[in-house]
Amino acid sequence: MKKYFISFIHQPKKVASVSLIIAIAIGVFGYIKINKVPVKSVANDTSMESVSSISSPQNVTLGFLSPGRIKSVFVKSGDKVKKGKILATLDAGNAIGALSQARAAYDIAQANYQKIINGATGPTIDVAKAAVNTAKVNLDEGTKQQNILVQNAYKNFLNSTPEALPTSGQSDYTAPTISGNYNKDTEGDIKISVYYTGNGPSFNTSGIASGSGLVTTITPQPIGDSGLYIKFPSTSSTNITDWTISIPNKKASNYVVNYNAYQLALQTKNQVISSFQAVLDQANASLSALVATARPEDVATAKAQIENASGVLQIADAAYKNTIIVAPSDGIITAVYISEGQIATQSAPAIEFLALNNQ
Repeated sequence: MKKYFISFIHQPKKVASVSLIIAIAIGVFGYIKINKVPVKSVANDTSMESVSSISSPQNVTLGFLSPGRIKSVFVKSGDKVKKGKILATLDAGNAIGALSQARAAYDIAQANYQKIINGATGPTIDVAKAAVNTAKVNLDEGTKQQNILVQNAYKNFLNSTPEALPTSGQSDYTAPTISGNYNKDTEGDIKISVYYTGNGPSFNTSGIASGSGLVTTITPQPIGDSGLYIKFPSTSSTNITDWTISIPNKKASNYVVNYNAYQLALQTKNQVISSFQAVLDQANASLSALVATARPEDVATAKAQIENASGVLQIADAAYKNTIIVAPSDGIITAVYISEGQIATQSAPAIEFLALNNQ
C-alpha cells in the first residue's frame, strides 16, 4: 500500500484528476448546505411569498396560529396541491361572523362618506321634495277639516236652545216661541221691540240682528237676518213688548254640553295642525340637509368612521386567517398529523408539506 501511494504521487496527471474530483464534491456539498431552507410553520398566506421563493423542493411544517376544534381536513398524504388551496380549517363560526359584520360596517362607512362628499342624488332629492309636497297637502287638508269641525261645534254652541226673555226681567209671562237656526258667527243679544199701529202690532229687531216683522200667533216670522223665527203667544196689547234673545243662551239645558264640545274641537284642531306642521318641518329639514354642501366636520367624521371600520376589519380578517391552513406554494402533502374533531394547539405541527418551485 505504501509503495502504491508513493508510486501514485509520482504520477502528476493522476494526482490532478483525483484532486479535481474531490474539489467538485466539496463544492457541491457546500452549495447544498448554504442553500438549505429551514423548516417553517405556516398557518395562512402571510408566509407564502417567503416560501414560494424556494429554488428547490423543501419540507415545510404547517400549523394553525389559533387553538380550536378542527372542522375540516381537505388533504391526505401524497396529495398534490396548488398555491393558496385551503388544506384544513378550525370551527370558526364566531370569527366568520365577526368578519362579516366588520366588512358590512366598513362598506357602510365608505358609502356614508361618498354620500356626504357627492351629495344627494337626483332621485333622492325628488323623493324628499315629494315628501315635502305631501306634508303640505296634508297640513292644508287637515287644517280645512279641523276648521269645519270647529265651525260646526261653534254653531251648535251658539244655538244652545235660544229663547226670548222679557227685557224688563218680569217673571210672570208667556214667552214667544223661537225656532230656526242662528246663522251668524256673533255672540250677543237680539232685541225685539213690539209696537202698535192702526194696522195691528209689529216688531223691530236690533242688536246683533236687524229687521222687522208682523206680530202673529200663526206663522213664525223671521227675526231679521239672524236665521231665527218668532211666533208670539198673543197679539193682545197687554203682553210684554220688549224681548231679549241671548246668543248663546247660557240658561239652556244643553249649553254646558255644547260649550265643552266646542272647547274640545278647538283643542283637537290645535293638536292635529301641530302634528301636520311637525311632519312638514321635518320634511323640509331633510330636504335642506340633502341639498346642503358637505360641511368639513361631517367629512372629517365620515373619514374617522372609515378608519375605525378599517381597523376592525383588519383585526377580524387576521383572526379568521388564524383558523385556516393554506398551501404556501405548489407542493405535495407528505404527512397529515390532524383529523376532524380534534382540538388543535396553537402552532403545533399539523401538516408536512413539500414546497415546489413556483417560478
